[in-house]
Amino acid sequence: MEPHFWHQRWQSARIGFHQREINPHLRACWQHTGAPPNTEVLVPLCGKSRDMYWLAEQGHAVAGFELSPLAIADFFAEAKLTPKREPSGLFVCWQHEPFRLYEGDFFHADALGRQFDLAYDRAALIALPATMRPAYAALLARLNNPGGRVLLVTVDHDAQAPSPPFAVNEAEVRTLFEPCFEVALLAHLEEGARNRRVAAGECTFFDEWCFLLTRR
Repeated sequence: MEPHFWHQRWQSARIGFHQREINPHLRACWQHTGAPPNTEVLVPLCGKSRDMYWLAEQGHAVAGFELSPLAIADFFAEAKLTPKREPSGLFVCWQHEPFRLYEGDFFHADALGRQFDLAYDRAALIALPATMRPAYAALLARLNNPGGRVLLVTVDHDAQAPSPPFAVNEAEVRTLFEPCFEVALLAHLEEGARNRRVAAGECTFFDEWCFLLTRR
């Protein structure tokens, strides 16, 4: 998962991971974060996710991190917003309230010196191969204040294709995050044949999991 992989995906519009609808786990489970409306939400590897619109509708500011400038440009164009762009450390910050989207490698987010009380991850952890997930979990821990909460959505499946979304089951989530977070399972959805990969014979099951992580 080198940067050029994601740049190529956006340049060729191979973005099957992008959801046109608001994620149902976000709608159903966000209340468990207990978040005050004005709290800023960290969204790693945000792409042009429509989930960020929903968070803004709940009164939140959004701090997204995205490698591809095409994804960020699409997000603001589809929202009919014209952002300001300015350097911010190792990043370029695209800003139009309530959105600040940082163009650059999320693994350098430490350099901004920012910390958060809320985060939302639908497609970041499952976009990373196993070798990169421990570093991601450690970075998320550093970026969250004590007591900070993360709503995490993962998937589990038995597809053999070595490409995202990767399977990250409950056991792996606990291994990755329990050293620094309390981990609570909020929802488990077995999609079965309703999932297009199962229907196409790419895998025999495809499950979605939603967790609440609370920074110790």
